[in-house]
Amino acid sequence: MATLYRLIGVTPTVEAMRTAIEGDRLNHWEAHLHDASAGLGVPAVFLRAGKDCEATWCGVMARTTGIRVAEPKRRTAALLLIAVDGGVYAIAHDEGFRLLPEDIKDPRFGLSFAIRQIDPQQVRGLVAYTLGQARTDIAIVPGGIPVPSLGIREYAQLVSRIGGYLDNTELTYSQYGRGKTTSAEGGSGLRLRLGVEPADLIADVREISRICREVEPQQGLEFVEHLVPVRDPKTREVLDSALDDALGRFDDGAITISVPADYIGAYEEAVAFGVKIGAGGPKRVDDLAVGHLLDCVRTRKPGLRLEALREGRVYVYQHDAADLPAATKALRWIEAETSLGERRFCLLDQSWYEIGAIYRAEVKNVISRVISPTPSMSLPPWPRGVDEETYNRKLSEASEGRGFINLDRAYVKNPLKRRDVLEVSDHLTPDGTLVLVKPAHGRSGPLSHLFNQGLVAVQMLQNSAAVRAEFARVVRERSGGRRRLPENFVPRRLVFAIHLKRGTELTPDTLFAFSQVTLAQTVKTLQQWGVTVEVIGIPDGGPNAAHDNVEESAA
Repeated sequence: MATLYRLIGVTPTVEAMRTAIEGDRLNHWEAHLHDASAGLGVPAVFLRAGKDCEATWCGVMARTTGIRVAEPKRRTAALLLIAVDGGVYAIAHDEGFRLLPEDIKDPRFGLSFAIRQIDPQQVRGLVAYTLGQARTDIAIVPGGIPVPSLGIREYAQLVSRIGGYLDNTELTYSQYGRGKTTSAEGGSGLRLRLGVEPADLIADVREISRICREVEPQQGLEFVEHLVPVRDPKTREVLDSALDDALGRFDDGAITISVPADYIGAYEEAVAFGVKIGAGGPKRVDDLAVGHLLDCVRTRKPGLRLEALREGRVYVYQHDAADLPAATKALRWIEAETSLGERRFCLLDQSWYEIGAIYRAEVKNVISRVISPTPSMSLPPWPRGVDEETYNRKLSEASEGRGFINLDRAYVKNPLKRRDVLEVSDHLTPDGTLVLVKPAHGRSGPLSHLFNQGLVAVQMLQNSAAVRAEFARVVRERSGGRRRLPENFVPRRLVFAIHLKRGTELTPDTLFAFSQVTLAQTVKTLQQWGVTVEVIGIPDGGPNAAHDNVEESAA
């Protein structure tokens, strides 16, 4: 596999590409540069490099054992720059990415392709930052899982890298009939299998570019592009000024260290770090702390502190001291939080984001996905004046042909508290779906209880053998012995059935505002636990609804 980058600010000519990558890094690697245009049929520059060095453990083991060891190893790097349809791209093999200056990489190119082509049901890995918490979450699932199971908070987390199986691509490798075995990982670069023959490689680059330009993100991954940096220049100017001021004060916890996504691997393997802000060489430290950056800018004049971080560098040493370390802008390693009135903002990887700016839209998006206009099951109308116990009994009677088991007021012992009991579900369907029923006539309180009941029920069934055994006993007894659950039963699907006040149809807009938030949180949590959620509105039966109406609707 190779890593493909899209370059910015580079003219699609051989001379411009050579100029963009020349410098100390190439000299250090003793890289050989070739004009590869003739072989590819487009402007192209190829760099190859290899160097012998002593294994990093030699010095350590010599000091520990007293035995001099000098085992060599060879490091190689290859980088191909090509101009395709007016754009410039780089393909890196081995450590070829070290030959590419950071400033000319498109930081979201690989991610843009990944969210448009990765199957949302087969995500294999993800890196996300929680705004305002200086927290990086890394998930690795070799077999792939659906996006909801990753537990991403769409309105509060910035996804910087995602990987998974590609969904129906027209790339060269996928045309060999391997189907879902084709995978990719996208961040700043795009790691995947590319065509080897010149025509295949160029065709793949063209197709990847077209997808990023013309194709909409996959449903279920579109949220990755919802959280965008603050675009208003005046707001950014005010935020930068506030941060510059904060950099001059003693650290109050609002400024912390954050590892850039494309440096996570280097950070984990680092043997030391270097900080260079202002004149002089980098100051080498064993571990990077926020003080190493703040101490270098705190004494500078107002208006010059933030600029010093923009111009400064952080070096990551992964090999011996003589090796040229990976280098990036110092500001990329800073995460900061500030407020403008009631609005909260977070600086992450050099960009400002507003915390909670899309919260309302995200909540609506979640509940709109679970409140379907075409529900999977039809429930009978709720006759006016009928209580919950009576409705559940009538629903069970009306649905007898469909195998519903009435579990209303069938309790199991609570293993966490003696003398306490739990009601797991109001009904159980033949496919093991839990159905929880609740009237909410003008109040949000009953719905909060309903959603919490669903969370507790699933959690107990997943984690307590005693509750599973008790629930299986209840189901057996209530079904007259006709239904026996397996000993390891855990629910995979849950339905909340809700009846609002008379004449009100359940929609994302008619649900109480507080209940919208609670439901969205509940859905997210249950999805993380591998449980699919559906919310169904129970129609109003009118003042004279009779038992016959119930039977007719349930049939």
